[in-house]
Amino acid sequence: MKLSQKMIKAGWVVNRHRDGSFTVFGSRMQEYHYDSNTERWSVDLSVIESSLEQDLAEDSPVERSPWKSPYVISSRLTALNHTRQISQPVRYLCQEGLVSDKTVLHLGTGMDRFAREALIKAGCRDVADYDPNFFPDTSVLDNQYDIVMAHYVLNILPPAERRQVYRLIGNTLLEGGRAYLTVQGIWPVEHKYEIIRPQEDGYLIKTGYNTTFRKGYSSEDLLKEIHSELGGTAGLMTTFYSNTMAFWKKSMPNSIHDK
Repeated sequence: MKLSQKMIKAGWVVNRHRDGSFTVFGSRMQEYHYDSNTERWSVDLSVIESSLEQDLAEDSPVERSPWKSPYVISSRLTALNHTRQISQPVRYLCQEGLVSDKTVLHLGTGMDRFAREALIKAGCRDVADYDPNFFPDTSVLDNQYDIVMAHYVLNILPPAERRQVYRLIGNTLLEGGRAYLTVQGIWPVEHKYEIIRPQEDGYLIKTGYNTTFRKGYSSEDLLKEIHSELGGTAGLMTTFYSNTMAFWKKSMPNSIHDK
């Protein structure tokens, strides 16, 4: 079996660059680079092969091997495709003055290295980042914030994982605070990716070398899901082409359903 095929089987993310080089995200937050010009890896190949063989030999559930989770793989891939500029949802919130003098938890930050600077410049008092791959410090989840934002996170998660994120939003948002949630629309999910087959309420798709989950939302679908999972007040804010941005206001303590 080729090295790349072993990596994918082990749940690693293989990202190819235009010049033929590769960045590989392995288990336990390991990152490896292959330079096509020098034909060399950033670490000794034996180190990569040893880690790879260990992961392939481990017949353990996702709870003990979280890097094999579709959430982790999908979030890595999504993050890798959004690194050139600030995301539209973050730019919108800054331009509309919705983050001024607020504390913000950015869930699923990915590799959006521009977001924090833009939010602070727009008047945020503080910004905390959480991402299982790139900002894994879970201590930020012990606090509560005026704003919790999660952009293009829910649409890469199967139902069980989405419910965990909704619970997290309910727990980390201050009473009277607002969550801003953005998801992919139905059209891009059904037309921009190679669909392998339906999977739960979405699709199993081919993304580069990896297979991941995607769900496309209509605006009505998103609002209905927010209300079902969180209760309270939710509403449509804007759309970016066919993608929807909505808000949820936490109007009372313990408003999140314990499902």
